[in-house]
Amino acid sequence: MARILPRAGWRPTKVTLVSGALIAVGLLFLDRNWIFFVLVGLGILGPGLLREIGVLKDQDEFQRQAARRAAYHAFLATGFLAFILVAVLRTGFQGIKDPEQPVSLLLVVLWFTWVLSSLLGYWGPKRTAITILLAFGAFWLIFNILGNLNSLTALVMQCLLAVPFFALALVARRWPRAAGAVLIAASIFFFYYFGLYEIVGKEPLARGRGFVIVIFFGPLFASGVALLCSKPGEEPGERKREQLP
Repeated sequence: MARILPRAGWRPTKVTLVSGALIAVGLLFLDRNWIFFVLVGLGILGPGLLREIGVLKDQDEFQRQAARRAAYHAFLATGFLAFILVAVLRTGFQGIKDPEQPVSLLLVVLWFTWVLSSLLGYWGPKRTAITILLAFGAFWLIFNILGNLNSLTALVMQCLLAVPFFALALVARRWPRAAGAVLIAASIFFFYYFGLYEIVGKEPLARGRGFVIVIFFGPLFASGVALLCSKPGEEPGERKREQLP
């Protein structure tokens, strides 16, 4: 693993590994005690807090600029969603019964927007989209392998559904705009296939539609738009890596 990650262009720091471990442990034991949710927050926000107070100095100026620009994007996205939710609640709408749902949705949007904007700002659209597609494909493979160990036929058939993600990652390397168009079309298909449009119904946050839109639909659609709007040679991450020793 130590050799594979650098070849893939990703060299995780100790801070990244520690924060990732905190998030993973927190999510794994989330249902056992509320303190594990705080652990997730420490994993997500802790490194940034330590950097701002000067304890951590593990980022160069390019990374700092990308992170701060991403923070502004996260502020805009989360603030806009918060105003919409407050406006809906002020109408007397009774479809949002559990206050934890909108608050959790705001946290997910905050985190997702910051991560995606940081990657796009530092890596550029092509590498970000390829990484997201590979991550989706790997997650689908692992999920279906663990869920179909008792049936070889189901395991093979379900794992084949991961092939399009890996294929699009290869296409994006050479034809990024074509891959972007396919990603946008696939995202729209999934949006209707899984009934995510029902978020405008009587119970907009029921069955976690909002979370599915952000975590599943969001990365694919955003990657597609970024690839479709990308221009040759506009890969800030590539230029930055060329300057690194």
